[in-house]
Amino acid sequence: MAAYVRLSAYVTSIGIVGGIIACGVFLAVLAIVGLIGTVRHSQAVLFFYILLLFSLFLVQFSVACACLALSTADQRSIVATAWAKSPDEAKIDMMRGLQCCGFRRRDLPPNDPMGHPPCKLAQIPCCEGEPNRHALCCQGPTNTHWTNSSTSMSHTSLSPTDLSACPCTTTCWSVVEQKLERGTRLTGTVSLLFSVVEVSVV
Repeated sequence: MAAYVRLSAYVTSIGIVGGIIACGVFLAVLAIVGLIGTVRHSQAVLFFYILLLFSLFLVQFSVACACLALSTADQRSIVATAWAKSPDEAKIDMMRGLQCCGFRRRDLPPNDPMGHPPCKLAQIPCCEGEPNRHALCCQGPTNTHWTNSSTSMSHTSLSPTDLSACPCTTTCWSVVEQKLERGTRLTGTVSLLFSVVEVSVV
């Protein structure tokens, strides 16, 4: 969860915020139930508290195992799916936050699921000034670079000359990969540690 929250800082999502608030409320209720049961010496409340604590242990242990077992290929597949389903506004926010251009390739048109909006919209330094701002990856497609149909652009990739002209060398996946790998391993280790502590208390 910690790794997901860190990455989600670059993408605005009401669902993510709602999930974080729900987790916070659950943990607060759990702490209050344990406190009330201890103060009143109520066996019924303490038993209910133990059940909640054991449920939390199961969730944390499952998250720990999932994070530690997640391979780099799985991580890339998950992030790529999220990128493909994200609107242009979310992609621009991510490119601006990570200072990157495109997901893994800079030679895909914007209407391709794995493509990206013009990188100049993210206001990244590599698309500023002359002649960088005129690069295709920065200014977006034109009729001379991509073939237009009656309804939308075709999925023709850039030529090698156009690709080499792109001044932006950092892709978003190259930045996310390091953060995600470190975050998932840290999250898995911490979750496993806390789950062991919780089951020992139970």
